[in-house]
Amino acid sequence: MSSDVSASGRKTRNTDSPGDQEDAILSAAAAEFTETGVRRASVDEIAKRAGVSRSTLYRRFPNKESLLLAVATRLYQDGMHALELSITGLSPKEAIAEAFSVGAQLIQKDPLMHRLVIEDADMKGITSSSVTSMFIDAVTDRTVRALRSVGATRPDPDLRDAVEIVVRLVISQLEVPASDPMKQEPEWVRAFAATHLAPMIW
Repeated sequence: MSSDVSASGRKTRNTDSPGDQEDAILSAAAAEFTETGVRRASVDEIAKRAGVSRSTLYRRFPNKESLLLAVATRLYQDGMHALELSITGLSPKEAIAEAFSVGAQLIQKDPLMHRLVIEDADMKGITSSSVTSMFIDAVTDRTVRALRSVGATRPDPDLRDAVEIVVRLVISQLEVPASDPMKQEPEWVRAFAATHLAPMIW
């Protein structure tokens, strides 16, 4: 393993595995975005956190936007994996209620996800409405596949439309949370989804 020294005098590391380097960079970027927000995040500071040189980081991610996209993609994949695990063995109606609750909790409790989806107003200046729509479409499509895997039979496109409503409600509920703290608890959220959203899914 070799190392070099950054312009700041701080020693950086170059790991043998490109995969290890990328994981370190993405983890460092996630921490930086969480702590400072997207607009104020420093790519140089991310390189320092990751223990890699600036040139190594810029070879993999030429700008902050490409780094943000990679972090968001990893966050999305991890979130969807957690959601899919949570509905294993449930009926379609139980699954959509659980997915609604888990999705809300992920956005509310995960510091980075909450920062990007709810807190960071600067995201609206960096990402366009078309990017937000693509995110909703991606979550909707994968959730539809997950529901099919547990037995959902409602025909397309009706099932997809119903799931998109659920996805948009999760985001809306978290952007403007209920004034009653009890309505933010997982049990209440799950019961709400079971009563009002589950009838759309079969």
